[in-house]
Amino acid sequence: MSQRTKVQEALGIRLADILTRLNQGETIDIQSLPERYGISLRTAQRDLNRLAPLLQTTGTRYYRLDQNQYGRLNKDEIRRICHFAGLQDLFPEADRRFFQESLRQSIIIKGHQYENIRHRQSDFDLVTHSIEAKQTISFNYTKADGSKSHRTLDPYRLINKSGIWYLIGLENGREKTYCFTQTSQLQTTSKTYVPDVGFVEKIQNTDSISYGNQVSEIIIQISPQAAHYFLRRKLLPNQEVIRRLDNGGLLIACKNVNEIEVIPIVQYWIPHSRIVSPQELQEKIIGKLKNYINNHTEG
Repeated sequence: MSQRTKVQEALGIRLADILTRLNQGETIDIQSLPERYGISLRTAQRDLNRLAPLLQTTGTRYYRLDQNQYGRLNKDEIRRICHFAGLQDLFPEADRRFFQESLRQSIIIKGHQYENIRHRQSDFDLVTHSIEAKQTISFNYTKADGSKSHRTLDPYRLINKSGIWYLIGLENGREKTYCFTQTSQLQTTSKTYVPDVGFVEKIQNTDSISYGNQVSEIIIQISPQAAHYFLRRKLLPNQEVIRRLDNGGLLIACKNVNEIEVIPIVQYWIPHSRIVSPQELQEKIIGKLKNYINNHTEG
């Protein structure tokens, strides 16, 4: 066996082990990989970069598989992903793109396409460095409606949720979430901050990415026909089954989430889902449906 083949075999085994751990719900700390696998930190970073389309990241150290989007991978999928990820460096650029595209396609089947932020790499690196240095940043922010504002933020995490990158931090002590691609003119300031330990724990222990304007608890009822989908994997942020109903349905609680994370999912599962509490959220959904029907009814 050639030296190159041995290296590739070791890489394949390593990637399979990492992906299996992720698939079991484990959060991977990149700092732990060198000792576990006998590799350098740079090699560990390259390994995780190969799996980047599958991963949800928290800051610069922690990686996990977003099973809310992908579910659990089976052995064939793990083998195929490791094959593509492990072999891509053996081929010239044109063939490498083919393998990367093949990996991307296998992911899209289960989830979605990740937004491309390659053109913002320098800004991404600036934020990452600021998080590590605990340095306050400033930037311009453009909302979806086109309105603009200048923001100053203590950055805590860069998080990838459903393919979109979000910047999480504190602004004058208030929890804030910003879509990374809607930021511009990013700059570091001379100010540093002391991390809020409670906020750090909150970020690490929640599926939600909407900080500020959160609802303490939303209760959703799921019909018997759809219950098994919600039992098989978590389809809602911070999902917790609080009761199994006699008819086979479910009552689900979502705690400390923003309504904009829950309402679209409930709407998607109509007529098999409805919000029990707070009632005004269910009324908001009904109002949207009535407006849609009125606006799309002929005559």
